Amino acid sequence: MFAVLGPGDLIGELACLTGLTQQVNALAEGEVDLVWIDLSTLDRLLEGEPGFTRWLLSALAHKLRSALDRVEGSHNLPAETRIARVLADIAAIEGRELAMTQQEIADHVGVSRITVGKVLSKLRTEGLISLGYGKITVPDPVAIGSYSPS
Repeated sequence: MFAVLGPGDLIGELACLTGLTQQVNALAEGEVDLVWIDLSTLDRLLEGEPGFTRWLLSALAHKLRSALDRVEGSHNLPAETRIARVLADIAAIEGRELAMTQQEIADHVGVSRITVGKVLSKLRTEGLISLGYGKITVPDPVAIGSYSPS
């Protein structure tokens, strides 16, 4: 799993803009509404809708930051920081109540489910999350996104 997408997120924009084959696939866990934007429509929106252009640049910048964090995290950052950042990113997209399993987080970060359980317990003890049956609540995504283990 590379990313968790939510309302207003993009998929396939890099393939569209570069003319290259799409490198990723998406799986939906529920109903989704997709909007197909072809290259000519994209050109028209970029030329005539400054708000769309800012939104697209912001979305691309967010994806780039997430990709860079993922590359950096896979090499340098401790599991606690990687998990905290994933929770912050998902909370920013889906809201503060996350319906994710420990296994889904483990698959996303590249650690074991046991490691995720230990880290979630530590984050709960430090007041950065609360845990309920089948959900994780992230009261302050900014705080958890900047978490660094002590």
